[in-house]
Amino acid sequence: MILSAGWAAAFILALGMLLTWGGANPGNDLVHATLNTGRWLATPFHDVFTRSDPKEQLYINWAIAGVVYYVVARALSWMTRF
Repeated sequence: MILSAGWAAAFILALGMLLTWGGANPGNDLVHATLNTGRWLATPFHDVFTRSDPKEQLYINWAIAGVVYYVVARALSWMTRF
């Protein structure tokens, strides 16, 4: 269950990056909800790296957030098995 939560967080962040990269319409409810959830998940990693291009900054920081969520979930999942 813990690992599933980590996968879900990483998936939402990756989907948000993909939607941003593809230029999806943020007025669409599904896109809006995905981007808002991704922003919330990436809040602790908001300014880890700053770039002049806001999209590049989003890609880097959200990718780091996704990796951290997955690694932490993987570690917690492994530790709770015993």
